[in-house]
Amino acid sequence: MNELQENLFQLLIEFDEICKKHDIKYLLAAGASLGAVRNRRFLPWDDDIDLYITRDNWNKFRHLYETEEDFLPEGRSLVYKENTKYYCNPLPRYIKNDTTTIYVSQALPGKSCGQHLELFIFDPMPKGEKAKEEYLDLLHVYTELISPYFIVNKNASLEDWQRHYDLYVHYCERVDKEGEEKVLKELEETLQQYDIEDCDQYCMRWGIKNYIYDKELFEEGEPGLFEGRKFPIGTNTECILRVAYGDSWMYIPEFEEQISHNGLKDSRPFTDYTERYLPKINRETVFPQFIKNKRNNASMFYTRKKVDMLVAKEKVAVGSIHVKKSLEGKEDYLRSLLKNKDYEKLIEEFEIYNSIQLIPDVMKFNFMVPISDKNLATLLFGLIEQGKYYAVNKYLSIRKLQDKPLSDELIEIENLVVYCRELSVARYDRKDCSLVQSILDEHESKYSDLLDSFRARIWVKENDARSKPDYEIINDLCEEALSLYPFDGEIMAIQAKAKMECGFEKEAMELYDKAIHNTRNGLIWQKVEDESGISRLDIERDLIEEFNNEN
Repeated sequence: MNELQENLFQLLIEFDEICKKHDIKYLLAAGASLGAVRNRRFLPWDDDIDLYITRDNWNKFRHLYETEEDFLPEGRSLVYKENTKYYCNPLPRYIKNDTTTIYVSQALPGKSCGQHLELFIFDPMPKGEKAKEEYLDLLHVYTELISPYFIVNKNASLEDWQRHYDLYVHYCERVDKEGEEKVLKELEETLQQYDIEDCDQYCMRWGIKNYIYDKELFEEGEPGLFEGRKFPIGTNTECILRVAYGDSWMYIPEFEEQISHNGLKDSRPFTDYTERYLPKINRETVFPQFIKNKRNNASMFYTRKKVDMLVAKEKVAVGSIHVKKSLEGKEDYLRSLLKNKDYEKLIEEFEIYNSIQLIPDVMKFNFMVPISDKNLATLLFGLIEQGKYYAVNKYLSIRKLQDKPLSDELIEIENLVVYCRELSVARYDRKDCSLVQSILDEHESKYSDLLDSFRARIWVKENDARSKPDYEIINDLCEEALSLYPFDGEIMAIQAKAKMECGFEKEAMELYDKAIHNTRNGLIWQKVEDESGISRLDIERDLIEEFNNEN
């Protein structure tokens, strides 16, 4: 842990002890949950800790804080919307006062500027599609109303934004006529009226998405190990992570995709900063300007997004010329690369196409870069054969919006994605060998040579292995798989264990080392560390530190 993470971890220990003492339930969330499940520690780049807590448990925590003397340890504070003026955030913070974390959007309250835990409060949401839609519409409006510092729902589609904006304007007019306190209270009472006994799911919204989980996932379940201590992670935490992060939740992102929060962070008390800048700001005057600017930005947002859409459309139009030149007349050649499993060359051939198609706004506005169905199928088959089924749907979802029906190959790819996802859920979420085997048996004749099929078969064998002969069979299976997919670190790691059990320690250690450099699967990294002591996460941490020192 770095110094910031040590501070956060101390806060987590304190919060956990308070909750245990008073029988308050919460769960590790976001990066802390990922870290606990994948590697039992902080992600090297992580700079915050988020927690999930239901409304009932938060109300209990808040009541104790407001009524019991010395409820929090010395030097700590609890900041939430109702007790801190200008703190316009539905996420309460448990703060270490002698440290600093200042984000531009939270600089005005002052009291919220220490290193902190952030609490995501979940409310029961109603059953029924219409009731849920109305609930989410109000939730969108509510989060925009309470936040004058920035647009919350910035990733909404144009259609959704316009629909929500009309409702937002309606409520802004009500705020002007009836007062903000009255309108927000009404919205809160509406959104918080449901009893979990009558509902199937919990919901909260902040940032760019809704977080909606089946209520069973909030049951206490087994604790998870995080930095040497056990904390609550819920029931079937892997399912929570799949909902929050998608089907690739177990894979650690490459350096350029690792997300940290921009802000001022150091080990000095935040008052060293706030006492210097807050006296220079007339918050009574400035705060209404934030509200005014937010409304102006909201009114312009739709126009800006339409401009973004037109820019993305032009990027596709220009880029398509280059894509056509790069792929024209190559259908059979590209298919031969796929047949020969020359994935490196295949990726290179589709580089120009991907550089246009995967532009965020091109994807957001569902623009399809012109490409033949055969070439698209070649690309997607290649992704699946490399064990990246989770990357396929972003292409297919846009293709399905086009006027013409899917080709037979693209329909087959859809079925392959379903198959691979079923295997992934059975292995990672349910950890059910029988279920994995039944899925394999059902599709054995069609998909037996697929990488995900090999991974699943070998995984079942490893879970059942009890003797040296069992591991000899596993080693042979791994050899067969690696003859087809010599790049796969997940299979290398299992083979390394098999070789170790068969007495080939030197070969096993070499293979362990090779495995962690041929996969980004954090669960495999942890498996290798547990079995060999080789820590890929420590290597990752060193690389990040080296990069930060150079920059």
